[in-house]
Amino acid sequence: MIKILKNEGGNIALAMLLAVVGMMSGLSIASMSLRDTIASQAELESIQGLHLLRAETFRGQSFLETAAKVDPGLGGGLRTPLREVPITGSNFAKTYTMQSQITRTKVESEGLGISLESGQDISVSTGAGENQYLVRSLIETKTGVGQVAYFSNNKSIVRKYSELTVIQNTGPIFMYFSDNEASPNGTNVYFYGYDVINGPLHSNTDIRMKKLGGGDNQGWPTFMAQVTTCGEVISEPAQYPRDQVFRGGLIENFSNYEFPTSMQNVRLNGTLVGPASYDPKRIVMVDVDNRGYGGFIGDVGIPRRVFADVWPDYPYHPYSADTPPSYRNNFMVSDTTWSVLGGGSCGGRSNFVNSKLWLKGTFGGFQTWGAADTLYLIGDILLNGTPSPQNPYPQNRSDMVGIISEKSILIKYGYRDPQDSLRIHTNMGSDSNQGGIWIYAALAALGDGNGNSHYDGVFTFEYQHPHGSVTSQLLTVPDGEPIVLKWIDLHRNHWPPTSGNPWPAWLDLPWYNPLWPERQPYLERGTINIWGGVNQRRRGFVHRNYYDSEWPSNGAWNPPKDYCGATSAPNSFPVQLWWDPNYILNLQTRDWPGAAGSGTGYKKNYNYDVRMYKKKPPDWPEFKKQGQKTPMEQGNWLLKRPPRSLI
Repeated sequence: MIKILKNEGGNIALAMLLAVVGMMSGLSIASMSLRDTIASQAELESIQGLHLLRAETFRGQSFLETAAKVDPGLGGGLRTPLREVPITGSNFAKTYTMQSQITRTKVESEGLGISLESGQDISVSTGAGENQYLVRSLIETKTGVGQVAYFSNNKSIVRKYSELTVIQNTGPIFMYFSDNEASPNGTNVYFYGYDVINGPLHSNTDIRMKKLGGGDNQGWPTFMAQVTTCGEVISEPAQYPRDQVFRGGLIENFSNYEFPTSMQNVRLNGTLVGPASYDPKRIVMVDVDNRGYGGFIGDVGIPRRVFADVWPDYPYHPYSADTPPSYRNNFMVSDTTWSVLGGGSCGGRSNFVNSKLWLKGTFGGFQTWGAADTLYLIGDILLNGTPSPQNPYPQNRSDMVGIISEKSILIKYGYRDPQDSLRIHTNMGSDSNQGGIWIYAALAALGDGNGNSHYDGVFTFEYQHPHGSVTSQLLTVPDGEPIVLKWIDLHRNHWPPTSGNPWPAWLDLPWYNPLWPERQPYLERGTINIWGGVNQRRRGFVHRNYYDSEWPSNGAWNPPKDYCGATSAPNSFPVQLWWDPNYILNLQTRDWPGAAGSGTGYKKNYNYDVRMYKKKPPDWPEFKKQGQKTPMEQGNWLLKRPPRSLI
């Protein structure tokens, strides 16, 4: 080393070596510093991009909520407006550009009508009644801000991309929801001892209740889940055991829920069943078997004029040559012609009927049936995977039913079979086996009477004020062929009735009973057993007194206004029809065998299908709080490898 230092050439070589070493060290340190600076800027850019990506995703969801109020289907999708966010620092000047594309995902899965990720539970997956959307968000970065960034194509390598699943939820399905607790007559309707409601209940008006006989709660109704009302609870008597009655809690003066007026999504997305044109005189009768259906179409014909000679003691005088009729009735009747309805599949979707609908069956898959006119339940509404009376939760993951009418939903009293015209008494049974009708469905009666309460949508039952009527009789004529006498009441009384010639208050009005004439119609009919929910514009009756003292008919007949003659109490009204004074025909109302009570209609066995808190039948209408946007819930948010663009 000493020799090198003493050597002049060696000194130069060493100096050069040291210079090279120093330069390399400086370059290395500079490189490390530059690398650290670039890395820190990239990390800062990445973190900032992630925050902006989250904000852009929320912007996409908010944009969707606004757009979905107008167009739930969104057609082929939409994009948020392109947004630029400049961010600058001492050594940082970047412009972030961001945009989201929103598309509706069309999903289908055998048995569910929904899409499930591997291992995903039904309680958090997309249901058939929920629109599922995909929000795809892309963040890109340019160097510089303002015009520098605008005219620059120098994009950063840092890009962020995510996919957010958004579920459009139609709001909660209550076990019971009424927009107005008053009856169609504007009178009070009460909950009482027999009523046990084990799901959430809401009313947009006051809730009334009475302590009456029956039930297992000392005459009081029982509410097992939370009850909310925009008004207050009005009780008779005024003092009531709050915790004993409202076991799931009570909130008075609660927020108002908007009640929909139409089934827009069913009309938009539903498969048409039956004729395309609306006709108020048409009936579509549907019997569902799992995922398929069949049935009939009934067309009410052009009215024809009918004449009926009247004698006070018909049918004696028509066969006496010297006694003319008192007068001659003159009225119009229509016949219904039935034809076979072409069957089809109905599972995994909504189905739209542009007329009256008569419905029954065992339903498979997620399906909704909506009618533009009154919907009649002519039999049980059962689930393919749940034998009655079992609870569909949690075992049944495959079947759910929605039933919607843009007018009212009625439990039918009876009908004549389209194939053989035999009279069928449906929806009746004994109390011992909870007979009556089983309804595994969410119900919605949306009718808006526009101020006429009798035309508001209700869930109720048909033929609420029964009276006896004289059935057809076989008359044996001396020295002649036997004659079948029909419409005997129309041969004994003035029709149509007038103020001077009113219809007898104790005698059933012609055709008020869908099975008219019927000598001993039924009063108590069993139980309405529901696993689902009831939503109605106005509180419909499911049980009536023999005579409604709050809405007295005073013997008059006008069924559209609920004026239906005298009491329906099971009194005997003897009618003598023959010249033989010993032949007396007794008209008398009666209870269905084994159905006890002191009125007309049904007891309640209402059970909440808890699956409906998250799941909805297909195209279920929106029920949301006043002023609330379309309810949206976030699903999975996934960060993915960025595509080149959102196209």
